[in-house]
Parts: sequence; C-alpha cells; structure tokens
Amino acid sequence: QALYVSSFREITSKYFPNTAWPSPAAISSECGGDPLFLSLYHELTLRHLQSVKRPTVRDRIAGWHAYRQLFDLLLDEAPKDDGTDSSGPVTLYLLPEWCFDILHEFLYQFQGFCQFRTTTYTAAAKVADDPDKSPAGHTQDAMEALGQNRDAWAVETVLYYLHRLVAVGTRSKSASATYRFLAYFSSVTLSRLECLLGDYRASIAALDVIYDPEAELVAVGEDMKSPEELVNGVFPARLSLTYHAGV
Repeated sequence: QALYVSSFREITSKYFPNTAWPSPAAISSECGGDPLFLSLYHELTLRHLQSVKRPTVRDRIAGWHAYRQLFDLLLDEAPKDDGTDSSGPVTLYLLPEWCFDILHEFLYQFQGFCQFRTTTYTAAAKVADDPDKSPAGHTQDAMEALGQNRDAWAVETVLYYLHRLVAVGTRSKSASATYRFLAYFSSVTLSRLECLLGDYRASIAALDVIYDPEAELVAVGEDMKSPEELVNGVFPARLSLTYHAGV
C-alpha cells in the first residue's frame, strides 16, 4: 500500500514532476513483457502525465486506447459469469484505492473528452457560415483527429465496460478480491455516469450491488468487509457516491 499511496508520488515528484515516466516499451524487459503489468503501468503513468499537462486531442485519444486495452485484459482474465475460472493469473491484487482511482480517472477522462469535443465543434461552427473565415489551426487539427477516431470515448462503450466489470465481480463465486473491488467501484462510477447523463433512476439502481443484503463479505487485507464498508473505506469513492447519488 505504501508503494502506491506514497512511494510512487515521491518518485514522481523527484524525477518526473512535469514530464512523462518512461514508456511501457522502455521498461518492458523489467517485467518480462507481461501485458497486464505494462497496461497497469501505462494507465498509472498516463494518469500522472495528464495531471501535469493540458492534454491534446491525441493525448485524449491515447488515453481511450490505454483504458480499452487495460479493461480488455482484465475482462479476459476474469472469472466467467457461470462461475468457472479463467485461464488468467489468480495472483493479481490491486488495492481498493488503486481500483477506484483507475475507474474514477476513466470517467474523468471521458467527461473531459466530451467537453473538449463540444468546445471544438462549437468553435468551428462559429465561422462555418463566414466564407472569409476559417477555424484556427489547432481547431482544424482537433477536428481531423476527432473525425479519424469517431469511436473514441463512445458512451455506449464506456457503459459496456462498467457494466461488464460489475458483472464479473458480482456474479461469479470465484471472483478474487480485486475483481470484487473493481465491481463495486465500477458501480459507483456507473452511478456517477448515469447522473451525468441525466438518468437519475439508473444512477440509484447502479448501486444495488453495494446495498444488496445478500452480498458476500469481501476480503480487504486481513479484514472482511461488506461492499458498503469497502466503498466507505475509500474516501473519494464515498464522496462520489454521496455527491452523485445522495446516499
């Protein structure tokens, strides 16, 4: 826990305060080219980079591909809905805080992309009817990139990943602690997304798995906690749940 909560931030502050960490390709040999490790590393370091610089349209699209790769790998190695085990490793363990941070940032970048896209199209529309004017160069570049990546941050795909992560962590009796963490924090994230989309009934319904009285306890370190206790134990998750769902 100290490595994620403290050491990573200290190393980042010392060596990469305003720059990117080494690319996944540059450190691939350190982990034997393990795709899941590299994908987790990519998400973690990309999250840092976008926090210290204003992301370009290419950065935003790269973020989309990074999350899709990570979630596809996690889902490929997850227990099946029918309770059968996958062929993936059973040793994967991510802290509850780390699981929530991944999902929180996923939706934050989705929201940022939607705002960026709207701003870009609005800027272009302002000069569209004036033959003597043309969009600024950066607006044209952004529109070109958006046109080439129309599926980037599609809300249907964002919803798909969140629903799948909830399902694999709650429907399989063989789900590990990490997949259960991802499931419950995905439900918090899904509640936030439905609130942003204006579907307040769905926002509340997304939390059913957390307040299910028949839900099994989940192992958090050496403790056994209910899903509600798990979420309340990660303050940003509890804050998001309270703010968006009012519970």
